[in-house]
Amino acid sequence: MKPKLVFSLLFLLFFLFQGGAYAKDIKMPAPIGDIYVQDFAKVLTQTEVAEIRNLGKTVEDQTTAQISVLTVDTIGENTIEEYANEAFRQYGIGNEKENNGVLLVIAVTDRLIRIEVGYGLEGRIPDGKAGRILDEHAIPYLQNDQPNKAILETFKTLANEVLAEYGQEGGLQAPQRQAQQTTADEGLGIPSWLLIIIIVVVVFLDFKFFGGTLTYLLLSIISRGRGGGGSRGGGGGSSGGGGAGRGW
Repeated sequence: MKPKLVFSLLFLLFFLFQGGAYAKDIKMPAPIGDIYVQDFAKVLTQTEVAEIRNLGKTVEDQTTAQISVLTVDTIGENTIEEYANEAFRQYGIGNEKENNGVLLVIAVTDRLIRIEVGYGLEGRIPDGKAGRILDEHAIPYLQNDQPNKAILETFKTLANEVLAEYGQEGGLQAPQRQAQQTTADEGLGIPSWLLIIIIVVVVFLDFKFFGGTLTYLLLSIISRGRGGGGSRGGGGGSSGGGGAGRGW
C-alpha cells in the first residue's frame, strides 16, 4: 500500500503545481496618481490627462462612480476580456458597495480596445450599448491613428451615461473648486508682476533680518494644506465581465 500512497501523493502534488502554473494572476502595472488615468502607453498629452482627470473627479464627486482609462502597449498572450477584467479587479474601479465602475482599456500595439463595466452599471451600459459606444466614438478615431481623441470622446460619453444613471441628465457640471479659485484670483486686484516683486522683497528681507524663519514657516503651512488633496485610488469595486471589446 505504501508505494501506491507515495505515487498518489506525487501525482497530486504534480497536479497542484501544474494547476498553479495556469492560475497565475495577470501582472498589471501599479497605478500612478489618480485612478482615472493610467496612461502607460503614453498616448495622451498632459493637457488631455488633466482634462480626463478633472472629468473623472467630477463624476465621482457627483455620483460615487469611477471611470478609468488604462493604456498599455500590449496585453501579451491574454485576451482583451481577461486583461480588462483583471485590471478592473486589481485596481478596484468603482465604489465597493455599489460596484459602479467603468474601465476603458486600450492595447496600442495589439490594436485592441474594451469597455469593462461594473455590476452596478450593467443596467445602464449593457454589452450592446458598450459596443455601440466603441463603434461610434472610438473606432473611427483609432482607424485614423488618433487614439487620444478616441479616449477623450469615449470617456466623455461614458461620463454622461453614468451621470444620467444617477439622475443628472444635464451632463457634466464644472467643478466648484475651479470657479471659486477664479473668483478669488479676480478679488485680489493686484497685477501678477507686482505680486511677484512683493514676494521677492519680503523673502529677501526675511532672510536678511530673521534668517528666513517666516519663509520656512509659510512654506510648511502651505505644504500641510496641500496634503489633503492626494491621489484618488480605486474604491474596491468589481466587474462581472460585462462590456464589449473591439479590434481596429
